[in-house]
Parts: sequence; structure tokens; C-alpha cells
Amino acid sequence: MRQRGWWPTLAALLLGLAWVFNVPVVSGLSDPYGNWHPDEVSHVLTTRWWAEHFCLPTYNSDYAVSVHPAFYHIVGALFWKLGGALAVRIFSALTGAATVWFTFRAARALYGRQVGELAAWLVALVPMRASLSGGINNENLAALAATAALAVLAELLRGRRRRTLELAFWCAVGVGSKLTCLGLFPAIFLAVGWRFGWLRAFKTTLVALLTTLVSMGWWFVGNISRCGDALCKETSDKLWDVAQPGYLHYKATRGFSPPRYLFSIAAFGWRSFWGTFDGLQKHLPMPLFLTLMVWQAAALWGAWQRGKRARRVRQAWLLAVLVLMSTTTLIYILYNWRHYTPQGRYFYVMLAPFGAISGYGFLALLPPARRRGAAHGLVITLAALNLWCLWYYRPGN
Repeated sequence: MRQRGWWPTLAALLLGLAWVFNVPVVSGLSDPYGNWHPDEVSHVLTTRWWAEHFCLPTYNSDYAVSVHPAFYHIVGALFWKLGGALAVRIFSALTGAATVWFTFRAARALYGRQVGELAAWLVALVPMRASLSGGINNENLAALAATAALAVLAELLRGRRRRTLELAFWCAVGVGSKLTCLGLFPAIFLAVGWRFGWLRAFKTTLVALLTTLVSMGWWFVGNISRCGDALCKETSDKLWDVAQPGYLHYKATRGFSPPRYLFSIAAFGWRSFWGTFDGLQKHLPMPLFLTLMVWQAAALWGAWQRGKRARRVRQAWLLAVLVLMSTTTLIYILYNWRHYTPQGRYFYVMLAPFGAISGYGFLALLPPARRRGAAHGLVITLAALNLWCLWYYRPGN
């Protein structure tokens, strides 16, 4: 862990590439492991369409994921021209490694180098994140953009040079890949306002918002043309109402109350954040989930106890984290209320806070003399878990 953030970044890249070649490359609907990675068939078809036609496809079940903003598929199309689906998967692995690097930057800016290194390792070694980075999925670029935006925000809050354009770029990339990144705008506004004043916050957020709107204007127009509304929501809902019914269906068929339904989407979302493979059909063993839950709860407790008197820079960043978490949770609940498909990857826009706060809290639970050894032990344990997942959850096992 002495080589700053490069070792966990390299580990994330190698794990991503391992998953790239561990799962057969997808080329179309007939592939037996087509949706081993979530929704990969539709992502493949949509990316190939962009590579061949460079325009929005007609919205139907084959191109279901084209309801998302198109930036990932546009960039993926450029890689497709270089080497087909395999090249796009390698692009995803690179974005996964970059996400780990920006996690290190965010945590280092706020909590120091030791926490930054551990935070990067924690994000690198989430098994489901590593698996997803070996597939074709817009979540990879959305996670990178949100992580990079939070890292740039952390460095900006420390008083380093103005980073308005860099922040605007990552906001545009994030929202242009998935709408779960929309919470970046109020998060940036409140954090910068808390730290530097509301006039600067307004200017910074306005630049980010205008950059995003300008870069995505054509997408809204295209959706109106093909679906009749700017977000293609009505057409998408009609497509998924039968395949993925939501709360009303479970209330009528299983008697679910609203609290029970919320618990279901929360519990399965958390489990799939850590690891549900093969089209969300194969889960990590329950004892392992419980162990991870206890560890994560203890780390959060440690962060809370040690961080009660956080400096204003940390307060501002944590305010941004709270806002982004709230907006992402709201989007997650609203979508799953209509279509039951709880997946923790929606929260990969929160990877930087997950790594930074968990790493900070874990080290806070230990006396200083034992922190380095405990961190190494945790990293080795999670690395072993990832290697086991690569073997045990491989297709055809």
C-alpha cells in the first residue's frame, strides 16, 4: 500500500480484464450467456447500432437500454469499430480502473493518504463492481463520472485552484450516461455554497448544468421524435410493465404492504451491490453477506464516532454525499415502485463515499499501531473473495 493509488488501480484493471475473458463475448440475442452481465445483450445491440448508424435506434425490447442517455453507447461505438464487443468490454474495464483511481484522490484529499489507499482497495475489491467492469454496461461510465466529480469537488473544497470546467465535464459525462447522476447538481451547489458562499456555488453549478444541457439537447429532441416525450418514459414503462411489474402487482398477488416492498428492494439492492452474478441469479453465500453487513455497519459507526467534529471541508463534502445519496435513493425507489428490478449497481455513483467513509471508519476502530496490519488483512481477504468469485461463478460452473 506504499505506492499511493496505483496498486489498487492496477488490481481493478486486472480484475476487470479477468471478467472480460471469464465470460464468453456477447454478439447477439442467441448467445447462451448473453445476459450473464446485467442487460448486456441490449447494451451490445445498442452499441453496435451506434457503431453502424450513429443515431438513436428505434425504441423496442432489443434496444431497451437506449432509454438511458447515450454517451456510454456513443463512446462504446468508437471502441466497437476497433474490435467489436471485446474492445467495448476492455473500455469498461479501463473505466472501472479509473473509478478506483478517482476514489483514491477523493479520499486522500479529505482523509489523508492512508485512508485514500484503503478506500481505493475497497472499491477495487467489491466483487460485483469488478464483475460489472468486465461487461458492457453504461453503469461503468456513470460510476466513473460521479466518482471523478466527487474527487474534483473534494480537491476544490480544499481550496485548490478553481475546477469549474473539470467539474462541468464530469457532470455532463455522468448525466449523459445515466440519470442517477442528476443529484450531482444540487450536491455541488450545496457543498460549494457551504464552503465558499452561495454566489460562487450558483456560478459553478450553472456552468455544470448548462454544459450538460448543451451536450444532451440533441438526445431530448431525438427522444421526442422516436417516443413522443423527452425521456422516452411512457414508451419504456409500457415495455416493462408486463416483464417487470412493480408494487401494485406484488400487493395484489402476494399481499405486500409498502414497508415490506421497500424492505425487499432495499435488501436485494444491498446484496446485489456486493455480489449477485449470472443475471442476478447466483448470490454470494448468506453468511458472507451477514459478515459484510456487520463489517460495513462497524465501519460506519467508526466514521460517525471519529468524524463528529469534522472540519468544514469534510462537512461540505459529506453534505454533497448526503444529497447525492438521497437523490439516487429517490430515483431507485420510484423506478422500482413501477418495475421491480432492485439492483445495487444503481448506487455505484456512490463508490467514492463508500470507499472513503468505510476506510476512514474501519481505521478509526483500531489503535494507530494496528491500522496498517489490519488494512492489509482486509485487502487480502477481499482479494481472496474476488479470486474465489472468478472461479466459482464462472459461466457453466
